[in-house]
Amino acid sequence: MLGEFMYRNLIASALLSAALVSCATTSEMPLAQNMVRLDTNASGLIFTSAAGAITMKKAAEATLRRGYTHFRLDQAQTSSGSRFAGMSTYGSGTAQASVYGNNAYGSYSGSSFSTPVYAPTAQIGVTVIMFRANEAGARGAFDAADVLAKKGKV
Repeated sequence: MLGEFMYRNLIASALLSAALVSCATTSEMPLAQNMVRLDTNASGLIFTSAAGAITMKKAAEATLRRGYTHFRLDQAQTSSGSRFAGMSTYGSGTAQASVYGNNAYGSYSGSSFSTPVYAPTAQIGVTVIMFRANEAGARGAFDAADVLAKKGKV
């Protein structure tokens, strides 16, 4: 019973470690009045799988914020990998003590092991070119309001 409890603690600590190292950030650099560069860095299972949607949502937000309605993506670059996130450690032991008069004698036997925890990573870099609805470049481009309504999942 105690072994099962410790095993569950090990699993819970590994999941907590993975959750703590999960995040996504997007930086935006203006290139022209109707053009920005977006760079999204994501880590952790949840955010790496959503990096594309996060980038699309940020592109739609940037487009609407600048008074445009449509956008195209250019010079897209993606990469993925992993990074060291920490160690998950498990330990157990047995202690025994005996008291003789005013003296106590004891022994302890224990073991532990540590497992490295790696978080998956994803990077997306893209140039966003923005258009107004009546411009020729808007034809066939992403509709920013539609992308935002779908939370970037297009």
